[in-house]
Amino acid sequence: MSEYKSYTKQMTVLDGDSDFRCCLKPSALFRYVEQVSADHARAYGVDHAFFRERHSAFLVGKQALRVWRMPGRAEKINLTTACEVFKKGTMKRLTTITSETGEKLALVDCRWMIVDTEAGRILRTPGWTMPDFQNDDLPEELPQIVHKSQPLTAAGERRASYSMCDLNCHINNSLYLDIACDALPQEVVEAAPLSFASIKYHREVPMGQTVQVFYAPSGNGWYVLGRREEHAAFECYLEFGSSVTESLQK
Repeated sequence: MSEYKSYTKQMTVLDGDSDFRCCLKPSALFRYVEQVSADHARAYGVDHAFFRERHSAFLVGKQALRVWRMPGRAEKINLTTACEVFKKGTMKRLTTITSETGEKLALVDCRWMIVDTEAGRILRTPGWTMPDFQNDDLPEELPQIVHKSQPLTAAGERRASYSMCDLNCHINNSLYLDIACDALPQEVVEAAPLSFASIKYHREVPMGQTVQVFYAPSGNGWYVLGRREEHAAFECYLEFGSSVTESLQK
């Protein structure tokens, strides 16, 4: 991504963000990407005060993740992020995760929207530009399709508790991956690490409210749906090891 306007930050995989394989949890990877994205914006003056003055805010509409190798506990990783100009109401942001030796570990393709916080509506363009912050075009992308499936199996409900909510007082975008993985049969997540995920955010789940979770096998992966007040709050599609999913679907 060196040929594009980008921002790079090195992070270390924390013990508390590692799973039973001693690898970074997928939700933690999303959190690291969220942080480097915010740091990139702040480096160009796009911070909380900037948005407050313009009565606007960024929202994540959907994102996808491809993992070639999940970094391990205490491993130092480089996160390089770059974003496009807004097109049709969304801004594409690509974040590439590499090892210290340059090995490509993962890619996150996140689609951001800008919302008018006073009118409560999504804007097609933000009405502002920041020199050298965005690129005209980033050709690489990941599939954003969520492969739906039926029949659905109920996996209980999750309450938007204090520890799950962020500074916007609703479940943080990254934690929906935890909710999805927790909903699936345990043998799925035990047998193979996550290799791909695509997730769409339909309705936020405010602190104190609950989301009903359902899942179903779907192609080479799994479909997970979260409903709040009978409407979809989020949907995602997850792939693990193909041999594992195929055997469980038989």
